[in-house]
Amino acid sequence: MRTLLLASALFAGLFGSPAAVPVRVPAPSPYHAFCRTMWLFGTPCVDIGISLVKQIQASGPQYMVVFVTPDFIKANHSSLDIPEGEFITIALSPTILSDGCRVTATSTSLGFTSLLDGGLNYCNLFNLLSGSHLNSSPGFMEMTNEWACLGYGLATCKA
Repeated sequence: MRTLLLASALFAGLFGSPAAVPVRVPAPSPYHAFCRTMWLFGTPCVDIGISLVKQIQASGPQYMVVFVTPDFIKANHSSLDIPEGEFITIALSPTILSDGCRVTATSTSLGFTSLLDGGLNYCNLFNLLSGSHLNSSPGFMEMTNEWACLGYGLATCKA
C-alpha cells in the first residue's frame, strides 16, 4: 500500500497534477519535442532556485533567464542547430519531509521538429542540473521516462 501511495504521488508530481505543482506549467504541444522531469532534493527550494538561476546566467548566450519568482523560473535556450530554440520552465515546491524541494522541469522545442529530438530537450535540463552540481547534492533523485521526456533514452548530453 505504501509503494502504491508513493508511486501515485510521484506520478501526480511528474505529470502536473494541479495539487502537485504550485505554478501551473503549460502542457507541451503535441507537435513539439519536449521533456518533463522531476527532481527531488534534500535541500531547501531557495538554494536550488538560486543555483539554477546562477547556472542559467553562467551558461553564456545559449541560455537566457526570462522570468524568476521564488517558486518558478522561465528561461530560453537557443543554439545554431535549432534556431527556433526551446523554452524551459522550472517549478519549485517545498517537500514536507526534510525541508527538501521538488522540482518539475520542462524543456519544449518551439519549432516543429521531430518529436524524437535525440534527447536535446533532456540535455537542456540535464546540463543546467549538472553544471550547477545539483545532481550531487544531498537527497537528489531524478524521475522521468520516455513518456514524459521524448528522446530520453537516446540522450547523450555533453555538459
